Amino acid sequence: MNEQIVIGLMSGTSVDGIDAAAVKITGLGALPSAVEMLGGLSWPIPEDVKKVIFELFEDGPGSLKKLCLINMRLGQLFAEAANALIEKLDLDRSDVKLIGSHGQTLYHVAEKEDFCGDMLRGSLQTGEASVIAQETGIPVVSDFRVADIAAGGSGAPLVPFFDSFLAELHGEKTAFQNIGGIGNLAYFEKDAAASAFDTGPGNMIIDRLVTEYTRGELAYDKDGLIGLQGTVDKDLLEKWMAHPYLSAAVPKSTGREEFGTEFYKHWIEGYQPGPDLIRTAEEYTVRTITDAFERYFEKAPEKLIVSGGGSFNPVIMNGLKQAMPETLIISGDEAGISSEYKEAAAFALLAWSYLENIPNNIKAATGASRPVVMGKLSKP
Repeated sequence: MNEQIVIGLMSGTSVDGIDAAAVKITGLGALPSAVEMLGGLSWPIPEDVKKVIFELFEDGPGSLKKLCLINMRLGQLFAEAANALIEKLDLDRSDVKLIGSHGQTLYHVAEKEDFCGDMLRGSLQTGEASVIAQETGIPVVSDFRVADIAAGGSGAPLVPFFDSFLAELHGEKTAFQNIGGIGNLAYFEKDAAASAFDTGPGNMIIDRLVTEYTRGELAYDKDGLIGLQGTVDKDLLEKWMAHPYLSAAVPKSTGREEFGTEFYKHWIEGYQPGPDLIRTAEEYTVRTITDAFERYFEKAPEKLIVSGGGSFNPVIMNGLKQAMPETLIISGDEAGISSEYKEAAAFALLAWSYLENIPNNIKAATGASRPVVMGKLSKP
């Protein structure tokens, strides 16, 4: 069987670092027969770079110049992450066939808007792939979302392509939930109207509250220790559950545009960050996930595999177990899937499928009119 080593790179909506994963993919010309995780690492994003990214989230003054420059600077950082992983795993650079880079999303227009005479969607990822290719000497596939958008989709979520491969291994009654900045669900239940979509905020709201509460000393609720000190504000939680995204029709995707600053201004401003508010935000993540299963699927899955940063938070994991007692809920690590680097590994598989000319969007998840091969190639 043909074996190829591919590196996947990504930075999520929380901007907490660049995840890099190296995988060995076995197979040729169809979905692979095996995807083996070789290892991963998290590469830091310097504070001055984060500052510019968050300024661009708010579309501040001088945005176009900053956008041009941050695209190149992030390309350097993504290349550093790939090179560091190659060194860590003692890989022969010539054996690394390809790099798949999601980049850093700066803006995502998930729903069509009336713009310049047409109804349009759009998505912008930064971290220049040409820089990554030049500084690693390895071809890079990037800019995945836009091909799906051109085919009528929303360009997200993308990880369900990897989940569809995992479902073949774990069975059709297994669902997958990633809890990064945003929560993403994939459940390929037979005859279900939905298969994969964003459930709502994952860690995004929690992380901001923790950062404010600790005055920057902590960026996330490590081991749920702050949330465990608080109690849920049930009235506030019910207000948050009325957010229109949660009841929107599928397919759907969301991001910082709905659950970043705008959410904070309209739903949190005036409340004092502390254990109670952080505990309420953690329960909100749990409720948005369980609500999605109840709202869009006839039956709960037999098993739910949870990955992403939220899988390390016992408040969230225990909340899911209590709310879904008939479902076996385990972390990705417990299931043999890296909880921390699953999304990066997914972009390695997406890049591999591009090179094999295999359609790699899940049109039922994105709303695209047809399967397409997503990605663009940059050569060293």
